Amino acid sequence: MRTCTPTNAQRGAAMNLDQTYSYTLWFIFGFSVFTFIGSFFYITPYGRFKKADEKFVIESRLGWLIMESPCLIACATTFFVSGGHSEALVPLVFLGIWQTHYFYRAIIFPLRMRDRGKPMPLAAVATGVVFNIINGFLNGYAFTHSAHLLDSAWLTSPWFVIGVTTMIVGVSINIDSDNILRNLRKPGETGYRIPQGGLYRWISVPNYFGEIVEWTGLAIAAHTPAALAFALFTTANLLPRALAHHKWYKEKFADYPAGRKAIIPFIL
Repeated sequence: MRTCTPTNAQRGAAMNLDQTYSYTLWFIFGFSVFTFIGSFFYITPYGRFKKADEKFVIESRLGWLIMESPCLIACATTFFVSGGHSEALVPLVFLGIWQTHYFYRAIIFPLRMRDRGKPMPLAAVATGVVFNIINGFLNGYAFTHSAHLLDSAWLTSPWFVIGVTTMIVGVSINIDSDNILRNLRKPGETGYRIPQGGLYRWISVPNYFGEIVEWTGLAIAAHTPAALAFALFTTANLLPRALAHHKWYKEKFADYPAGRKAIIPFIL
């Protein structure tokens, strides 16, 4: 029986990809620190923080599709062509989890948006595209090149069970919060109101909280540096923005609930 051994070129390509993964991973860890510190001084101008005179904008639904869909493509492409164990059960499970989330974010979420004509800055979309390509590559590579994910017993390990359960909690919080925001105004109404119900009883931006919980769950379930980097970046990006949202609400609404925190119930 003949066995196929990698050629020198194949081994070189695999080594180069390993190095690319390693360097990119460290870049994301460093960029998370930069983002966390920088976000206290500069809030990315989209949503309620968008600039009134912003010239380069795109319709919000199309913007979300363009921004989020690269994560679908980059993760799946890396998963199947990077020379990893793409046929193994556990990596396929993680790919399914990843693709399900980003199909919702890239396709379903934009289609359900009520403010369909709302502009979105092109700069924010472009930045999101670059990050999502990098993030999709890192996690697609990690899913198929992590030795502990090649054993199907990982699916019954405490890490996987706790992590996926945490992810489900985060997704549920996120979807419930999005639904509350979507139904906050009647059709044709504009302006902002104070959200009520769900975790809005306790925090100003439960959708951000749900996002952080979800990707923390992936970091627990997958136990890969790439998933950890994503969870840290998500926190670094959203926590300062949540504090800015909370401050905005308190300044805009005199009757804003005094006991409501920004992003962590009863704490922050």
